[in-house]
Amino acid sequence: MKSKVWLTTVLACGLLAYSAETPAQRDDSSTLYVVVDCMKSTSSDYVSVETDLWLPVHQALVDAGKRNSWALYEVAYGSRSDCDYYTVTTYRGEDQLNADPDYAGVFAEVHSSSRARDAMVRTEASRVRVSTELWRTIDSTAIGDHRYAAINRMRADDPLTYEEMESRAFKAAHQVLLDEGYRSGWAVYELVAPAGTGIPWNYATVDLMNELGPVPMADAMLTANPGRDLEELYDLLELREQVHSEIWSRIAFTKAPSED
Repeated sequence: MKSKVWLTTVLACGLLAYSAETPAQRDDSSTLYVVVDCMKSTSSDYVSVETDLWLPVHQALVDAGKRNSWALYEVAYGSRSDCDYYTVTTYRGEDQLNADPDYAGVFAEVHSSSRARDAMVRTEASRVRVSTELWRTIDSTAIGDHRYAAINRMRADDPLTYEEMESRAFKAAHQVLLDEGYRSGWAVYELVAPAGTGIPWNYATVDLMNELGPVPMADAMLTANPGRDLEELYDLLELREQVHSEIWSRIAFTKAPSED
């Protein structure tokens, strides 16, 4: 235990030398919140329910400034016993997160009010919403178009030092992978809710890509962190436990209003 505390203290001193301000300390109006809904499909109609009925509604909410984005993902690699699909909705700042979506009114504008009851019956018959999580973005590279998302759920006992590690050492390496065409984006998130000792993870990283396969992560780490050896850099991984990982395939998503 003493050796682990010593390692954390040494690493924290080195990481904090990079910057006095972390992304989490910035103005919340620019913070990106992410709501992740775990869905278990109960019929073959589920994907068409999301794409035919609800994607246009989410697009209308994005166009109205009540959402930042929405997307539907299928679990490509990982257990599908609890969730075989996920919906991911993002919000820019707390004002947008807490805005009234007025689903009934938007649905009537996009489709017709007469279809609302049938749509809800069809929706409820197609899936079960197993759980919902709220995440806050800590840091990210630019996010581009992608086919796949590798989701890595983490447990970190020293949040400040862990966030510094991701932002000051690993973000730069992911930027190298992005510049070289191996990635479409990367981000690290903090779990806001639910919370408690029964939740096995409190952070997650997401790697976005268009093709699956190995990447030269070690080379990227050395390129992004000159003057530091690989063993020293990989010692940083002691700051977190990788609890669970899986790969999602993106099926449908909204467009930014400027793209319409």
